[in-house]
Amino acid sequence: MRRVDLAVLATAAILVLALVLPATSSATDSGKRYVVMFSGDCIPRDAARTVVAAGGKLVTVLPEVGIGIAVSDNPDFAALLNRGRGVIAVGEERFMPFSEQEAPVDAEADALDPGVDTGYFAYQWDIRRVRADQAWSVSTGSHDTVVAVIDTGVAWNHPDLAPNVAFHFCYSAVTGPCLDYPSLSYHGTHVAGTIAAAFGGGKAVGVGPNLGLASYNVVELTADGLVAYESAIWQAMLDAARRGFKVINLSLGGYMVSTQDGHQSEDDARDAHGDKNDVVVWAAWNRVVKYVTRKGVTIVAAAGNNATDLKGPVAHIPSDLPAVIGVGGTAIRPDPVFPLDGSYDVLAEYSNYGAPVTLVAPGGDTGPEGTPLPFPGTYYLIYSTYVRVSYACALTGTCPTRYAFTAGTSMAAPHVAGVAGLLIDREPWLNPHQVAAILKQTAEPLGDRQLFGHGMVDAAMAVGKGPPRHHR
Repeated sequence: MRRVDLAVLATAAILVLALVLPATSSATDSGKRYVVMFSGDCIPRDAARTVVAAGGKLVTVLPEVGIGIAVSDNPDFAALLNRGRGVIAVGEERFMPFSEQEAPVDAEADALDPGVDTGYFAYQWDIRRVRADQAWSVSTGSHDTVVAVIDTGVAWNHPDLAPNVAFHFCYSAVTGPCLDYPSLSYHGTHVAGTIAAAFGGGKAVGVGPNLGLASYNVVELTADGLVAYESAIWQAMLDAARRGFKVINLSLGGYMVSTQDGHQSEDDARDAHGDKNDVVVWAAWNRVVKYVTRKGVTIVAAAGNNATDLKGPVAHIPSDLPAVIGVGGTAIRPDPVFPLDGSYDVLAEYSNYGAPVTLVAPGGDTGPEGTPLPFPGTYYLIYSTYVRVSYACALTGTCPTRYAFTAGTSMAAPHVAGVAGLLIDREPWLNPHQVAAILKQTAEPLGDRQLFGHGMVDAAMAVGKGPPRHHR
């Protein structure tokens, strides 16, 4: 590999471990927010009156899954509402806080070294590692298959994304009207580029360069910082299912304490009587995921960045849910290039692991111990599309677009979402369970299943006509 420097860097090389942190219970000026699970996957006609009688107000309903969101400042609200007719369980709604992230490595497009002879996606070893470039001889995807990126929003004015961003929406739980263009974080734009940055747009390419993209902005700035409320995420997931989008990417998540077998049921939630919030939250997430999956949507989620063994009592949602493809992150050694004789994968030091992890994909890191920063450690990170956000430019959808290197399981998951999109675009009759089975069957085994799940997602094998794997 030829060692090169970036001529322009707006920031130092800092490893960003993406948006996967412990979920936190929520409160607003009107009181705490509660998840109310009704029986029969429907909202009773008198649901609002039932909530008022317990001292609260019903502010949001998800009629497809029989879940409501209520607010109350009554400390006895959950206990009172649990006795209401048609109510299965009540638990505090949580939000997933995004860390106060330090900036990723921001690279000017014209700073990328034109002397690197591996093509215009020269820095994307990760795209070649999942053999997306070999899959393109079979399929590059089409807008018949749309991947929903439920995140911080996608900059649809980015030249690499503009050809493929066909839809953009936003959902806000607390702060009122929201912007569908990203105004608070670059994150969703980076994720979207890994899925479907288009050919010829600029200096990046995605796993499925012609797949359609739907942008969902579910983050909001509150007194608790930058957060995504669970109800906003759920609304976006249900909307994606209604619109017939085929894949959802969730590069976000939170933690909870699971039961011994890790699978809370709605009976568990019913018995919780409001004092076992994690059980209620698990049951509600599971109800949403099951509904969306039944509608034919494949769900891919980041496995989390706390180097935690998920086979124990700590569970990560949504990636640990049975119907979700949970993705861990890997890094490459010895050089950030693929294919290369002697190269090998390691589990990224931040990545969660354990039985719930389905697959792995490149998440990146800053290289082997002793690698100097910012060079060449920068190139071990994941390179993709980027946007410099501010509220002013977000109002007109004109924020400056760039490219950036960063890392995390948030960066690993979109590789799998992109491969799922290519597979579904080629075989649109597949249901989510079949998609997951094929991705597991065609993954490249990496050894320890507790660390790597079924292995590295393989785009060429998944689409059915991939050449033999490179022998390393």
